[in-house]
Amino acid sequence: MSFLAFIQSALSPISNLISEAIPDADKRLELEVGIREALMAQESTFVQASRDVVVAEAQGESWLQRTWRPLLMLTFGAIIANNYILIPWLMAFGVSTVAVLEMPAGLWALLTTGLGGYIVARTVEKVNDADE
Repeated sequence: MSFLAFIQSALSPISNLISEAIPDADKRLELEVGIREALMAQESTFVQASRDVVVAEAQGESWLQRTWRPLLMLTFGAIIANNYILIPWLMAFGVSTVAVLEMPAGLWALLTTGLGGYIVARTVEKVNDADE
């Protein structure tokens, strides 16, 4: 679940409680807006911290520190290509003794996070190159 989805799911019960506790519509709206702003500020802080980690990794001295995320994404890409491109193609030509690689449970979430981090790192890298 993304942070934004969490915010949306948390706001509904909070709004219900606020509606019961505060009868004045203007005060209720003011409080709900304040809660939304606080949650969005927290999300911004989380995103900034995540970006800082990815940038630090991308600028690290160790080869492994700089490349572990891209290598992991390439591995996931190979699993996806094997299971959804190569295997169906081979099976279409009658090859039935091919291995389907098991997909780890959190693969899609990790892949999304990893790609997002990689995109942020590349963007920062390009901005830094343009400033020099």
